[in-house]
Amino acid sequence: MGSVRLDAKTEEKVRHVAAVKGLTLSEVHRQALTEYCEREMQEKISRYDDPFYDSIFGVGEGPADLSRRHKEIYGEIRDEKYK
Repeated sequence: MGSVRLDAKTEEKVRHVAAVKGLTLSEVHRQALTEYCEREMQEKISRYDDPFYDSIFGVGEGPADLSRRHKEIYGEIRDEKYK
C-alpha cells in the first residue's frame, strides 16, 4: 500500500485517462507503475547482458555477498586448492 502526491497538471491527466478508459484512479496508477518498473528492470537487465559492459565493469557471477566477504571466500578457495 502506498500513496503518491501529484501536481495539479499530472492529477488532471490521470483523471482524464481514467475517465476515457473507464478505469479507477488506482487502476491507472497501478498500470503506470507496473509498466514503468518493468521498463526500468528490462533496461537494467539488458544493460548488463551487453558484452561491452562486461569488459568495462567486470560484471560476472559469484556469491551475492562477494564484495563483503572477498577475503574469506578467497581464503576458502586457496585452502581448497592447496590441501
